[in-house]
Order: sequence, then structure tokens, then C-alpha cells
Amino acid sequence: MNITEIKSKATNLFHSNLARDTFWMLSSKLFNVVMQTGYFVIVARILGKENYGSFIVVTACASIIFPFVALGSEHILVKNVSTNKASFSTYWGNALVLLTANGSFLTLALLLISPLIFPKNIVWGTILLILISDLICLALYDLGSKALIANDMVKKTAQLGILNTCGKLLAALCLAAFFENPGIATWSYLYLTSSVVTSVITVLIVHKMVGLPKPILSELKSNIGQGLYFAISASASNINAGLDKSMLGKLAGVGAAGIYGSAYRFIDVGNVPLLALSGATYTRFFQRGASGIKGSLSLAKRLLPFIAFYAIASVIGYFFIAPYIPNILGEEYKDAIDALLLLSPLPAIAAFTYLAADSLTGSGNQKARSIVQVGAAILNICLNILLIPKFSWQGAAWATLISDSLRMVFLWLIAFYLYRQTTK
Repeated sequence: MNITEIKSKATNLFHSNLARDTFWMLSSKLFNVVMQTGYFVIVARILGKENYGSFIVVTACASIIFPFVALGSEHILVKNVSTNKASFSTYWGNALVLLTANGSFLTLALLLISPLIFPKNIVWGTILLILISDLICLALYDLGSKALIANDMVKKTAQLGILNTCGKLLAALCLAAFFENPGIATWSYLYLTSSVVTSVITVLIVHKMVGLPKPILSELKSNIGQGLYFAISASASNINAGLDKSMLGKLAGVGAAGIYGSAYRFIDVGNVPLLALSGATYTRFFQRGASGIKGSLSLAKRLLPFIAFYAIASVIGYFFIAPYIPNILGEEYKDAIDALLLLSPLPAIAAFTYLAADSLTGSGNQKARSIVQVGAAILNICLNILLIPKFSWQGAAWATLISDSLRMVFLWLIAFYLYRQTTK
């Protein structure tokens, strides 16, 4: 291939819809990095590692339950609307019905069993406010974002992401400016307020730009059946990412959860480019995968060079950033340096996992993906039970690294197996 051909391919890629969508998502995510960093630093410094650890414990538990709020109906919406825009009103309406009813039930259920799963120093009122924010409000925002993506409105989705982060930053600034020695209860009220405003605006934008909901209740059962595998898969993935924080709070104290959770925040920031690419390509995996695993893997192959570069850059970046954590958050977070260094391979593992996982989902093999995700989650739970009492946050880190790595390996093995079967 000569220089002219390379230049031509690069130009075509730059002007493609994929590049344009990725640009919008990445621009939004990068802007959000700045906003999230400000919000995270303010809240972590003001609350201190004990109160911040309590907040992390509740949000981590909510993240595990979160995929079951809409029961995967947001993914069913993307899957069907991306190829048939006329079906939007039905899938949007059904998803709203499921989300509202199930979200209320799960919030109440978690609140009732909260004494069994949360440290005793977190009062039920604070737990309720955080659960409403991270279950019902966040689910509405996520569903609205998926609705826009399904209708090829990636730019508007990116703008909603900015709105969401700016709302949290504004809440953090209010915490710093208007309250003297605030605790987690004060923060939970501000957190809920920003979440409610964002979710309401999201739903109104979808109604105005795409259409009103027209649920067909007789199809709800079918939606639940299809979406359950998506919900199980997402929840299992969130167990790997969030259960360790909840278990740390219960088994090693909220201080250890604060150290580990603060380091994990930096991991979340490093995941921003990957999340941008994932958001821009999600519908494309369904479109390519309509022809089978060969189609979705062809898209994964196209994305592989970007993923490899990101994986290497993320690991190197954390080794430069880690020593500055105490300067950013305060000396009480000094142990987070070692925590971040230990967790630094996670974005690289997640990047290669994403290619295999979305290749399976896009080609109609969500069940296989869900089985692997659940297996990894069970392994993560067992390792946390064994390692956290002995090694505190170090045990949680090793449990996550081991389970995430094995998940990546098995997803790729299944993808290659299905590809070979198709080829034969």
C-alpha cells in the first residue's frame, strides 16, 4: 500500500460517521473528565475518607442493582430502533413503564434490607436519597441517552452527558460554598437534586426531539424476556467493578473503602476514551452483527489499533499520575497511590474485553456473554470474601484484576469459537 492510498483511507476514516460520532462522544467525555475531577476532588476533600467511603459503599451497591431497574429494555430499544425507527414510541413507552415500576420496587427493597448490607453509621434517610438518585434518576437519564443513540443523535447524547456532569459539579460547589462542616446527609440532598433535574430534562428532550411514548403493555413480557440477559450481563459487570467497594465497607471499614474508591475514581477517568468509543459504536455492532459473528468481529478488527494504543497509554499514564494523589485529595489519601498503581491495568483489560463482548452482543450471542459475566462476578465475590479480611483493599484489587482478566479471556475464546464454527 503506497502513501497515497494510506492518506486516502485516513481521510475517509476521519470524515466517516463513526469518526464524527466518536469525536462528539470523546469531546463530551473529555469535558466531563475536567468536571468530574473537580466534583470528585471537592466532595472527597470536604467529606473526608470516612464519609466519602460511606457514600461510595451505597453507590457501589446501587450500581450492581442498576441494570435491573429497566430490565435491559434500554438495550432492546437500541437493538430494534437502530434498524426500525418507526418502532421507537412503543419501545420507549414500554421501557418507561418497566423502569418506573421496577425502579420503585428495587429502591424500597434495598432500603428495607439496608441494615444487613451497609455499615451501621449510614442512616436510612441518606441511603434512600442516594438510591433514588442512582437507581431511578440515573436509569431515566441512561434510557434517554440510549433513545437518542438509537435514533443516531450521538451529538445530543454527548451534550446530555455534559449536562449530567455539570449538575454534579454544581452540587459539589454548593456543598463547598453554602455549608459549614457538611456531612454525607447534606451531600445526599444535593446529589439527589442534581439527579432529578438531569433526568427530567433528559426525558423532556427525548419527547420533543424523537417522540412521545406509546406503550403496548401486551409486549412487556416479551421485552423482559429479551432484556433480562442484558440486565444480567450488565449487573455482573458492575459486580466486578463495584461489589468490592461495598464489601470493603462491611468487612474492612469505610476508611478502606474511601481509599480504594478514590483510586478507582482515577481508573474511571482513564476509561473515558473507551466509553466514548463504546457509545459511538454500540448501534454499529448490532448493524454489523445482523449477518453473524463475522460481521461484528470485522468491526472489532477495525477498532483494534485504537484499543491497543489506548491500553498502553493508560497504564503509562497512571504511573505518572499516582504520586500526585495526596496533593490533589489530601494526605489522608496517601495509600491511594499504591491502590491506583495496583489497579492501573484495569482500563487495558476493559478495552480488549469491550471488543469481544460487544461483538457477541451485536451478533445475537448475548446469552453467552451473560454466562461469562455471571461466572466472573461469582469468582469476584468468592475472591473478595477470601482476600478482603486478610489484605483489605489490596485483596479487593487482586480479586478484581483476576476476575476481569479471566472474563476477557473467556469472551475472546467464545468469539473465536463461534467464528470458526461459522467459517466451517
